[in-house]
Amino acid sequence: MNTQTLIIFAILIVGAIFLIGQYILSQLKKSENPENTVLMEWLKDMKGTMEKNTEVMERQLKDQRMTIEEQMKNHRETLSQQTKFISERLEKSSDVIREVQKQLGGIQEFGTDIKDLSNILKSPKLRGGLGEQFLYEILENFLPKDLYKTQYKFKDGSICDAVIFTDRGIIPIDSKFPMENFKAMITAETQPERDKYKKMFISDVKKRIEEISSKYILPEEKTTDQAIMYVPSENVYYELIVNTPEIEDFAKNKNIVMASPNTLSYFLKVLLVAYQQHELQKHTGEILKALAGIRVEANKFNADLNVLERHISNSYKTMDSVKSRYSRLLGRIEKTHAIEKSGEEAIEKPEEDSNENAQEQNELLE
Repeated sequence: MNTQTLIIFAILIVGAIFLIGQYILSQLKKSENPENTVLMEWLKDMKGTMEKNTEVMERQLKDQRMTIEEQMKNHRETLSQQTKFISERLEKSSDVIREVQKQLGGIQEFGTDIKDLSNILKSPKLRGGLGEQFLYEILENFLPKDLYKTQYKFKDGSICDAVIFTDRGIIPIDSKFPMENFKAMITAETQPERDKYKKMFISDVKKRIEEISSKYILPEEKTTDQAIMYVPSENVYYELIVNTPEIEDFAKNKNIVMASPNTLSYFLKVLLVAYQQHELQKHTGEILKALAGIRVEANKFNADLNVLERHISNSYKTMDSVKSRYSRLLGRIEKTHAIEKSGEEAIEKPEEDSNENAQEQNELLE
């Protein structure tokens, strides 16, 4: 039972007592017994006390109600804030869920793409086309277009995936993707099965090597004495070079160099540097010839400067002579002007003297 309930209950009790007192007081007023008079006075005092207590309890109840209302208001504000916070969190959670669903959809699409790619790789023809595309992209990224050609056709009709043009001849490059038996070998559960598929894998690779060697190494068509077998998969290349040394020896005997995406990129970088150096050496004579022509022109320009310098020196000498003559002429003009000025002063002076003598004579006569 809380405080508010207790206060209400107390008010009810006091009210009941007050009503009972009122009833008793009214009955006593009807009687004129002195004892009743004393009792009436006591009841009046009790009534006043109860009224005061009632007022106090009402004020307490009012204060308690205001306090409860304030607390309820605070609780409502807190609840509103919490509700708003929860709504915002739920909204953010909804955004996160939508984003996760979107990403899951992207993952599902990616998984579908991977599945499609896996299906593509199951077809030898499509897998070969994919390997050729990888080869073309590497060539395009490292070499200028005039230094290589894709789908190069020889005179006998054979078409090589790509060739590189060098000053020593044409380098044939053909892409081979022997995956069937390689995949069976690495997924085999028993060692006998693994050995079986490895032999088949080695046989596949040797056939590809012999095919490239016989079809594309054609010195009569200005090819080099070696060709490149491009293996688009680093895993397959690693298996051939590291775990199957007999393949590497067989390839060397057939003048075939095997290359993965990484090793082919390094080879093309070196080839590009050599090509640039060769181009520089090829143009060195032209550069030296141009420098010799520049030197001849520089000598001519120097001779013209010497002539111009002499002309300027003569011009300075002529200028000094003219200035000297002008100075002498100016001196003569100044002298002539001075002579003229002195003659005029000599003529004006006798006239002033005669005027002074005449004035003195007049003063004496007076």
